[in-house]
Amino acid sequence: MSGWLALDLSKRSTGWAFWNGQPDQTARFGSWALGSEYTSKGATYLKLHEELSALYSVMPFDKMFFEEPIHPAQLQGGTNIESLRVLSGVAAHAESFAVAVGVAPHGINVTSWRTDFIGSQKRGTKRATLKDLTIQRCRQLGFAPRKDDEADAIGVLTYGILLNGVTPPWLAAET
Repeated sequence: MSGWLALDLSKRSTGWAFWNGQPDQTARFGSWALGSEYTSKGATYLKLHEELSALYSVMPFDKMFFEEPIHPAQLQGGTNIESLRVLSGVAAHAESFAVAVGVAPHGINVTSWRTDFIGSQKRGTKRATLKDLTIQRCRQLGFAPRKDDEADAIGVLTYGILLNGVTPPWLAAET
């Protein structure tokens, strides 16, 4: 088994990106809706488990990267403490799923992967701008993400692979 999975965790839309480690193949990606404002935390975690199980059965992975939830001191915009509870729970469930199937989980800091993927941005750059820049960077690399969550997952995947000393083919082909 050899595969790399990255997750941009969110209740409304979790982005995922997978690469099988083959130098002649690129990453695959998509997104899942884990719930709505009416979905309980438990049902949200169950949905993530079901989606990870289904993905793992067809695209086995031995490394998982996931974007760590933001620290409560960094709350801004529409994020509230209940959102943080859900995001922390989703991250914990993703990590426990990985451990249960024998996969090495790695939490990735959003600032670290984003700075590496799109370059340093001035302090106070709006979230929407950062998301747009991430989508643009994905397009430069030959990907066509439909949502910013998919683009973020590609960024997390790229960063995680690079942290492991491997250059993914979509970067190796870049001039």
